Amino acid sequence: MECMHDDAIDILIIEHEEVTALFEQFRGLNARSTESKKRIATDICDALTAHAVLEQDILYPAARTVLKESELIAQAIVEHASARELIERIRVMEPENELFDATVKVLWDQVMRHAREEEEKMFPRLRKSKLDLVAIGARMMEYRQTLNPPGM
Repeated sequence: MECMHDDAIDILIIEHEEVTALFEQFRGLNARSTESKKRIATDICDALTAHAVLEQDILYPAARTVLKESELIAQAIVEHASARELIERIRVMEPENELFDATVKVLWDQVMRHAREEEEKMFPRLRKSKLDLVAIGARMMEYRQTLNPPGM
């Protein structure tokens, strides 16, 4: 992901949009497009895995310092764990498997609900907080480079 925004929330919203576009590409494929389905599903899994690491390792610890109740963060962590289980299933499953499309669809539903919760509940509260979202965004972009070194 190449991003010119410095704000952590802007970065995460852009990633939400990018993974949404990948899910829409997947949904637009026909049943015979097994090679494309596998490639796009892998791209979805890779993007979500890196995104979750940024949230859990950088954003959520910072958010805990300003959000009085941590229910939103706890719920997000559980959602990440559930998504990880589906991602691992998708990674080892072949597109010809009758459950492949359904598994990607369930992941899509979970991710969209998770992103909506963040964008409607957590992110607005973080924007109003004293967090330095620009500094957090810089840390996220630096950390992302360790996850996806250039040239990979």
